[in-house]
Amino acid sequence: TPGFLLVAKELLENNPQPSRDEIKEALSGNLCRCTGYIKIYEAVELAAARKRGEEAQHPRESVYGYE
Repeated sequence: TPGFLLVAKELLENNPQPSRDEIKEALSGNLCRCTGYIKIYEAVELAAARKRGEEAQHPRESVYGYE
């Protein structure tokens, strides 16, 4: 978890509006064995939106409930 946080912080400092693909690429060096990555990607998207002063969007729907 600390690795995800540090990478996400650096990503958002350099790119305040990253795409999902950019988030995936930035976090690709970190492994998560306890959950899926979707919630982590959504958390980075939420942090980016809040950092920009925007309201958070609802997560996108997918086969598993969220994309």
